[in-house]
Amino acid sequence: MGVQGMTTMLFGSFLNGYAFWLLLGLALLISEFFVPGVVAVFFGIGALVVGLLTLFGVIDSLAVQLLCFGLISLVALFGLRRHCTRWLRGAIGGRAAQDLDSTGLLNQRVVVLTDFVDGIGDVQLNGAKWDAESGEQLLAGETAWVVGSRGIVLSVSKHRDRSLP
Repeated sequence: MGVQGMTTMLFGSFLNGYAFWLLLGLALLISEFFVPGVVAVFFGIGALVVGLLTLFGVIDSLAVQLLCFGLISLVALFGLRRHCTRWLRGAIGGRAAQDLDSTGLLNQRVVVLTDFVDGIGDVQLNGAKWDAESGEQLLAGETAWVVGSRGIVLSVSKHRDRSLP
């Protein structure tokens, strides 16, 4: 048997063995920490399951291993991703109202410093001047309420939003 035949046999047996699948699964799970996208983890789960099934002798041929890897990974990806995304990424998205509230801006009373022209003006909050926007006509000296923000621009209204904390 030549060198090429030995290489093919060793590579083929490694690719066909449970160690490859278990190492691949661990590598994919670890890669999720460095390149988060909540995708690699599900392919890692697929590789680990195939590795365990191969270890226990449930599946043997490379074709069946590849088929099982693909099916298990896709089922995990589409079946579990929706449920696991928040847990894997954290609950950061969609928290704008809570984030604003934690800074103490929502429902704070402001004094309008300049007349709003085309929905843009200046307000004073806690002694500081802020750029503000509003869909309502606000005049200098009036009182308004913070109902949101976009970056460092406050969204204000003549009426306090009772639905906010």
